[in-house]
Amino acid sequence: METELVSVVIPIYNVEKYLNRCVESVVNQTYKNLEIILVDDGSPDRCPEICDGWKNQDQRIKVIHKKNAGLGMARNTGIEKAEGDYICFFDGDDYIDLQTIEFAVTEAQKTNADVVAFGLSDVDQNKNVRHSIVPKPPKWIYSGAEVQEDLLPDMISATESNFMLSACIMLFSMVLIRKKHWRFVSERTIIAEDVYSLVNLFSEIKTMSFIPKALYNYCRNEDSLTHMYRKDRYEKIKHYYDECIKMCIQNGYNEKVLTRIGLTYFSFTIAAMKQIVMSTSKPREKFKEIQNIVRDEHLHKVIINTDLKKETKSKRALIYTMKNKRSLAVFGMVLAACIKNG
Repeated sequence: METELVSVVIPIYNVEKYLNRCVESVVNQTYKNLEIILVDDGSPDRCPEICDGWKNQDQRIKVIHKKNAGLGMARNTGIEKAEGDYICFFDGDDYIDLQTIEFAVTEAQKTNADVVAFGLSDVDQNKNVRHSIVPKPPKWIYSGAEVQEDLLPDMISATESNFMLSACIMLFSMVLIRKKHWRFVSERTIIAEDVYSLVNLFSEIKTMSFIPKALYNYCRNEDSLTHMYRKDRYEKIKHYYDECIKMCIQNGYNEKVLTRIGLTYFSFTIAAMKQIVMSTSKPREKFKEIQNIVRDEHLHKVIINTDLKKETKSKRALIYTMKNKRSLAVFGMVLAACIKNG
């Protein structure tokens, strides 16, 4: 029986081309006891009109029009309006399999989990699957101290579980969220707001379980701001690391968690360097920016404080090259990686 109400929060900004596909995948779920909260984050396209059209078609849909404040704040607006027993967060340019919520709620009820996680598929605009990421944790259910001590470190860097830390691929208990008084941080304050916010939430999670299925469909939206290179990107990565470490210490997390935060720092830094190399800047300017990162004192402090054993051989090689401040070699390695990955 569908006794539990599930709140589905969909933040919406500049996704006019994809929004109907997303909402259709939610309204047609096999699990019907839903409240669907469409948060129009001041979208400049036809999204506000599309949202209102859906509200007129389905009484489960609520529409909130608000001034633009970013993804994290739009999700928080959804949390504040949610009345469900569980809550999900799906992006407006993606979509979900039709049994996603049914599978997640069934798992939550069976295991009494605070959070249920599932996998995702990377799909093109024709719904062809490029590849799928299916959770493969050492255990399917974690409870008690092992949630923070064993599961959290692995989830941060996904070294064993084959999992990424994203709110879009989880079902959350509203009891958990209310107990923690939990909200997302703004991505305008801390980049990778999903990672920061979810790591913070783990301090209150008592039980978490996994579904070995890819139920969420992530679509590459070339209009997304995440694909753009910004000059202040690396400075924001440093701020992310410092704030994460501070928050983890406040929550009393172990050393494994702290070192895994370091691994995310390197992943974000390498991604930023790839964006630099692939940008339209002049070669001399690209090299200068790479050189500034390689020589940065903050980078070298993190290298010293982070156990790199869990990194791949290729990443370790690149990090050790950065450690030796060989800027030209780093530039070449990043360029080669960009060429290899297309």
